[in-house]
Amino acid sequence: MLKTNSFLFFDSNEFEEIIMYYLDTGNIPLAKKAGKLAFEQYPSSISLNLIIAEISIVENNLKKAEKINNKLHQLEPLNAEILFQKSKILSKKKKHLESIESLKKIEKNSDLFYDSLYTIGKEYLFIDDFKNAKDTFINCLKINSNDLLVINNLLFCLDSIGNVKETIDFLNNFLESNPYCEICWHHLGKQYVKVKDDKKALVAFEYAVICDESFEGAYIEIGKLYEKSKKINSAIENYEMSMSASGPNSYSLYRIGRCYEKLYNQKLAKKYFSKVVEIDPLHSKAWMKISEYFFNENKYSISKKFILKSIEIDPDKKKFWELFLKISIQIDSKSEIKLAIEKIIKIERQQIDSILHLTNFCIGLDNTDVSEILKTKILKICEKTRNHEFKYLLSVLSYNLEKKSEALDYLKIAYTNCPEKFNFYRKKFKDIPALETFMNIS
Repeated sequence: MLKTNSFLFFDSNEFEEIIMYYLDTGNIPLAKKAGKLAFEQYPSSISLNLIIAEISIVENNLKKAEKINNKLHQLEPLNAEILFQKSKILSKKKKHLESIESLKKIEKNSDLFYDSLYTIGKEYLFIDDFKNAKDTFINCLKINSNDLLVINNLLFCLDSIGNVKETIDFLNNFLESNPYCEICWHHLGKQYVKVKDDKKALVAFEYAVICDESFEGAYIEIGKLYEKSKKINSAIENYEMSMSASGPNSYSLYRIGRCYEKLYNQKLAKKYFSKVVEIDPLHSKAWMKISEYFFNENKYSISKKFILKSIEIDPDKKKFWELFLKISIQIDSKSEIKLAIEKIIKIERQQIDSILHLTNFCIGLDNTDVSEILKTKILKICEKTRNHEFKYLLSVLSYNLEKKSEALDYLKIAYTNCPEKFNFYRKKFKDIPALETFMNIS
């Protein structure tokens, strides 16, 4: 019929199978053509009309779909398929509350009741009503406790609500009757991590692995807990297990590298960081670690090459620029020292706490060029702000540059305007004299 446009007789259910075949294979033009031929033979068939409306929904022709659905709804207002399709059209039109009302009309004895209940939960998610979504998905689990889609959506709701105690209580109750749900054990472990109960978290993650020996995420979480408790070899073992089922992943490789750093095995650490960038060239932290390795070997040109890769991937990471600053000092590049300090100040948005940290960092580098450049930058910040706290930092940098008279002048201005901060900066920087000494000098 499709090839010749000749007339052949089919039962309506055969037409339905033909149209659904074309829909399932993504051949919308032939589905539409078959639908047209079917409609000519069975214009009053509700199921065929529903399929034609479904094709219109797929094509995003909601006006036509709604027109057909409204007509069918007048004929059979309690038909579950019509109500379900109506909710789909309303959802597409972002009328989510009306979509929910349509779904609620589907009776419990209908074959579509479970699907409608799950869809109600999804509709609540669309409007960020996590409480009603949670309650709906819990009702779904009472019917089918093994539906992973429902479980995942329910866990998302619980996370969004943010009541950790409620989540732990729910998961413990659910696992009593569903002890082999690895996803729930994994999620329970993450909740215990949030409340800093690492012992119970470890037990939960281990149960997740018992339920599914190839559960990559659970092995990673166990590894993180062992790493945190300084059981480094056990951490490495679990990170390796996480890759046994699904192959190498950049996260586990990076953590193994960090573990070998903690074991002071720099050679093996570098080997694993190199593996990370092989499979994930955009892993900026791994590039930085390789850069640090060469920096510690005094191979500054090679170190610079690798830290530039990190900066290229993530130019707003302060740590990358701090390492670049250290390298620039070693190769004695004033222009790059200046660039690094400018970038760090820009990233820190000229906040006093951030500039304080930068000052501390720069003084630790014990380089007069760095102190001089930073001092110039802070002076420019002082031109734009009335925050006299910055004068404490100018005083510290001046002391560091052995300009004691200038340092004292800055300290006087800072103390006059922010006396309450004197002891704070005195504890932070050894160059600032004790208050009594300062008062005597003044």
